[in-house]
Amino acid sequence: MRAQLVLPGATATEFWDTAGLPIGKLRAGTRMSAEDRVDAALAGLDLGEIVAIPSLPNEAECEVFEGARRAMSGRLSNAVPARRYNIMHS
Repeated sequence: MRAQLVLPGATATEFWDTAGLPIGKLRAGTRMSAEDRVDAALAGLDLGEIVAIPSLPNEAECEVFEGARRAMSGRLSNAVPARRYNIMHS
């Protein structure tokens, strides 16, 4: 079994109307069809991508993101909240 995270960006669906922001109000050239997003994500899965960002044209930027994700992976689960949240823990 394989899993993949897809960071889709603005997708041309009726969600935008439901959310109160008609899709026509989004900047031209920023919305991708759901079909193209799915096709790109599946192509990324075939390429072995753990994280697919269908709109990001520069593969090097994806690799930087993946490197940062891997660097953080060992620190994503702790018994206490991160100090920056100023939460007293028991």
